[in-house]
Amino acid sequence: MMRPSSDTSAPRVVVVVGGGLTGWMSAAYLRRVLRRLGSPVTLVAGAGTPAPGALATRPVFTRFLRGFAIDEAIFMRRCGATYALANRYDDWFEAGAGHWHPYGECGPRIDGLDIFHPWLKERLEGGTAGPYADYAPQTHMAAAGLGPAPDTGGSSVTEAGSYGYHLDRAALVRFFREIALSEGVRAVPGRAVSAETGPLGDVAAIAVEGGARIAGDIFVDCTGEAAFLIGGTLGEAWIEDPAAGACDRLASVSRPPDPARPSFAAYAGTREGWTQRLPLAGRTEIALAYRAELTSQEDAEAALRGLAGAGPDGAVRHRVLRAGRRRAPWLRNVVGIGGSVRESGPLGGFEVDLIPCALEAFVEHLPRGEGVAILRQGYARRMADLADEASGAVALHFALGRRPEPFWAAARRAPLPDALADRLDLYEIGGRVAVPEARLFGESDHYRLLAGADLLPRRAFAPVDLADPRGLGTFLAGIRARAEQLAGTMAPHALLLERLHGPVETPRPDARLAPANRAATGPAALRRTPEGARVADLVAALGQPFGYERSVKASAGTLQSDRFLMSLHRTSLGPEPGPVLKGLAAKLGLGPAERAEAAAHIAEADLLHLGYEDGPSGPLYKLYVEWSARTDAAWAREDEGEGEPLLVHRAYKWDPLRPGPAIVTLYHWPRVRGPDEIAARLARIGAGEAGWGEAGPRVLGVAQALLELARASGRGAPHYLEAREAPGPRLSYDLNLYACGLTVGAAENLLLAAFADLGVPGAEAAAILAERRDEALGHVAGGVGRDGRPFLTLYSGVAAGSER
Repeated sequence: MMRPSSDTSAPRVVVVVGGGLTGWMSAAYLRRVLRRLGSPVTLVAGAGTPAPGALATRPVFTRFLRGFAIDEAIFMRRCGATYALANRYDDWFEAGAGHWHPYGECGPRIDGLDIFHPWLKERLEGGTAGPYADYAPQTHMAAAGLGPAPDTGGSSVTEAGSYGYHLDRAALVRFFREIALSEGVRAVPGRAVSAETGPLGDVAAIAVEGGARIAGDIFVDCTGEAAFLIGGTLGEAWIEDPAAGACDRLASVSRPPDPARPSFAAYAGTREGWTQRLPLAGRTEIALAYRAELTSQEDAEAALRGLAGAGPDGAVRHRVLRAGRRRAPWLRNVVGIGGSVRESGPLGGFEVDLIPCALEAFVEHLPRGEGVAILRQGYARRMADLADEASGAVALHFALGRRPEPFWAAARRAPLPDALADRLDLYEIGGRVAVPEARLFGESDHYRLLAGADLLPRRAFAPVDLADPRGLGTFLAGIRARAEQLAGTMAPHALLLERLHGPVETPRPDARLAPANRAATGPAALRRTPEGARVADLVAALGQPFGYERSVKASAGTLQSDRFLMSLHRTSLGPEPGPVLKGLAAKLGLGPAERAEAAAHIAEADLLHLGYEDGPSGPLYKLYVEWSARTDAAWAREDEGEGEPLLVHRAYKWDPLRPGPAIVTLYHWPRVRGPDEIAARLARIGAGEAGWGEAGPRVLGVAQALLELARASGRGAPHYLEAREAPGPRLSYDLNLYACGLTVGAAENLLLAAFADLGVPGAEAAAILAERRDEALGHVAGGVGRDGRPFLTLYSGVAAGSER
């Protein structure tokens, strides 16, 4: 029966205090969920760069992410992600021993029971049951270097979301920041400096440095260890967790990516503590967790460098770890999420998983009328159970160890939580682990860990132990064979990652170093000018994945390098892309007639490109509408023969500081394929069709040379377009070499000569090309400009966009 309560108001204004991963993830999720209630979400956070490092996530995060309906491939590109199918532990419980902890069920449940029970019976009776983890397909996938999906399509693993990710932490923060802003979260920059409480003790508002006052109905404390509101303002105490706090320090270092492309996180016990290896797309993050009273920072750093093969110049990052919680994660009108109310450390991936679990639990207990106190109590119980799960799982990893070193001996001496100790007693005597409604570390997880430690019960669970054992070995062998068979249908992890991120780059002994003062190469470079920042902000506000490309243009003895292009699929503009495009173009100053025309075209097109360049004449904006699908279809029909040139891009170019009609440029594919046909076409237009006169050879020679390079060293076919202003006779070519798999470095000498022929100083050209040397060689465009001077433009390094 509902007890009377004076707390009957539903949340109207939600204020998230603190940025970082917890803050931006919370803001994005709450805004999406609370939009139907008309509840605005404001985030207050000081300026700062996201903390570097890597994160391992488990299936809980994978399923949470799917709630945002985000394309996984784009998410993985943006966050430098690899797949995580399992954890591998070596030298953990004792030196020389190892085991797998897969992210998936170990076989089917039999009569409602985990397959561990028949496996245990077979094992205790001397059968050839093999390791318990071998009954999960993910174990075989991870051990064989496979991913969670076949060469094409999905699998039962991807459909169930029974896998995690290894992620770049800073990129993940930026990703959720963009989602939050696109969902309509209001971001208030500045650090919260004080809180104002009402007569009943609730927080009424916070003061932000600079003088702003932010009022709200519910405040979400995402300030981490500082616990600005729930700890500092409301005074809820922090309770240490000695069982999970075996380590209090973490040293980490970045190393080159592992060419083997493992689909698992590797953990290993050491004399000082334990190590973690997380394989990201572009690097490997290696960390050493230890205890400060047993190992000094200097000794830990030396041990880490030795384990990681890092020289003295590799930067080692240090972090203080803590384990514990606050008894009340929701106090008055303040809800603590993440490190402000609980910490379990980086072992096993619980660090991230607790965030979506807390957010989903809060929404389930969201006050929408009377009974707020009861909802708070229910939320507190749920979060206590989750914290117990994470704490117990971490504690169990140390309690089962048999290593003799001081670190491991001290870890074993920490008292286990009573509930966990009772659970282990029942397991030893009764053969079963009972963890009802577990979310983070369930019954099967316990069996994987306990079997990996070779800690088995005295007897099998009674209902199984009393059953007829005949045929049990054959039955188990069939299940294990099916797990191996399913794993064998999956594609190599390296292949899946190459399609997402490109081939892994390995250091070359003769690699030349780029200049130390390398310029920003992501959308951050756009923010050097107000006009560039406007483009970056408009794209970021959409909260959708985007592509990013930069270029450099040579003409009349100068190099123009502040040139950028951001690309979006039509679906990124929503179900009615025309009005959205029209709004974007209006904010960039495109005239009403041109933006109406572009908006009409986007409905049948595939891609939108927004460009910006800052040259000698001032800023210039560009908007391209691209029909890629019909072009690809026509390209595939090689027997079609000659036909009318096919329109691929319609581009609008305008000066935002000088009102006037935009220049319209049309890009056509003249239906030529392959280097030979393209070379013949270039020779024909250079001979007079383009009207280039004596300037023609200066921009055609490099195109012909690049085609020869593509023939000799390229993997795929070059593509070719011709651009003509409408109206006007000016014609130029666009040679797209991305599919050839070449780098700028492969064409560096050709480009240096071409830039020199256009009067560009050699040192300036060399510096620009050196800075782009390892980027993918993209488009090379050439012709004669409206000023009558020849030009050459190099596009390179197309990638998934991220704020760097």
